[in-house]
Amino acid sequence: MSEDKAPQGAEQPRHDVLASAFRGWMPQEHPASKRHVLVFGRGKLDASAAAALCDNGWVLLCAETLEEATELCDKFDVLTGLALCPHPLTDEELCRISGGVNRLRRLQWLALLTREDLARADVRWLIIGALRDYQLYPVDVTRLTIALGHAWGIAALAEAERRANCHDRNGRFGLVGTSPPMMRLYDQIERVAEADLPVLVTGETGTGKELVVRAIHAQSPRATEPFVALNCAAIPESLIQAELFGVTKGAFTDATVDNEGMIRAADGGTLLLDEVGELPLQSQASLLRFLEERTVTPVGGRNSVSVDITIIASTNRDLSEEVQRGRFRRDLLYRLDVLAVETPPLRDRVADIEALAEHFLCTAFRDNVMQRRPHGLTDDALDWLRVQAWPGNVRELRSCIIQAALKCRGHQITANDLIRLRPAPSAPSESLSELVQSTEKGTLERLLAQNGGNASQTARDLQVSRTTLYRLMAKHGIARS
Repeated sequence: MSEDKAPQGAEQPRHDVLASAFRGWMPQEHPASKRHVLVFGRGKLDASAAAALCDNGWVLLCAETLEEATELCDKFDVLTGLALCPHPLTDEELCRISGGVNRLRRLQWLALLTREDLARADVRWLIIGALRDYQLYPVDVTRLTIALGHAWGIAALAEAERRANCHDRNGRFGLVGTSPPMMRLYDQIERVAEADLPVLVTGETGTGKELVVRAIHAQSPRATEPFVALNCAAIPESLIQAELFGVTKGAFTDATVDNEGMIRAADGGTLLLDEVGELPLQSQASLLRFLEERTVTPVGGRNSVSVDITIIASTNRDLSEEVQRGRFRRDLLYRLDVLAVETPPLRDRVADIEALAEHFLCTAFRDNVMQRRPHGLTDDALDWLRVQAWPGNVRELRSCIIQAALKCRGHQITANDLIRLRPAPSAPSESLSELVQSTEKGTLERLLAQNGGNASQTARDLQVSRTTLYRLMAKHGIARS
């Protein structure tokens, strides 16, 4: 079907213009050797300059809005950004570009602008404070290519240093794991910690939601201020108002002293509302009022007190579904779910199981949970751990490892030590070897399907070489796509 032409005189959307200008130079699949540059803004980059950049190994990822730019950076390995300043450069456009540069400040940025733009003090401050370099129109492709190369080299060094710091077995922020889901989680923590806005952390039971919340607080500007955690499921409904908002002496029979409440105790810092889905509807209304007014009135009191806190809520429930069932307020969900973080289940980060197991052994010995520490786990024990479902996620794995360590009689924890604690759910006639083989094949097939048959990505997910992946595929009779 032929493409419809825009009506004569109508302005063609910019992303369509860019797509048509760059079509023929932007490959459908971006090979690993290509260097990606985010082209952001409403300025102009003529087709010949775009072609020259692409011929020199650059893949141009074009975005006009901050949402589009963030999505591209999430999807591709982007290290450099090219800000296109339109002419004339209005205050609104400068604000848009400045916002994008500051939001994506992990990139090394260059700007294309006019000599008139350079005469503005606010533009010069942006260049000095946030950019690696700038180029003037008309575009000198040779100079621009060299400048982008320098920026990419600096960004690659910074990224290598960041990965060296976070690819140890203990991960980052006190969390354990370097699998792709955990690396994405670390990036999410960094992003939301920068913004002083409500955060909703979701995930299955036992995935470490509170650890993630503490990491967000520790990376935030409020890190030196109080961190207060309230488990909404552990407090009786009759006391939840007093626990949150405080109570004045004599407000009810047991109120013998003034109590400032959790919200005021967290003033200046962060309040965690753990299991917020368990909060009674009446308390949800009071919490919503606080989020709107940022003041609290203690139970039995008359005077309101202003409070400055960041609220982070966590839950293992689907709050959208709870809204549909009338058990959670829709307006409160909108207030809490400004920034979202999801903790991955253990089944999606099987590559971290060995590191987690070793970590639990180390911490249990350090904390005197056990007097003798086994020297790690045997290969068959690790194979057994990797094929379990782990409905209780990391918490269940920790319990299993510590119990096995306490009962282990040898120098290492074996598969038999683990099986005695948690018999495999498979049929009794299926041996451990058969279980491992069948699960290994199923995992390979699932990841290959998930990655569209991309062997390189599947090998990265499994943290093995492509040669090893091909050997495993041949072993299980899985054809290469």
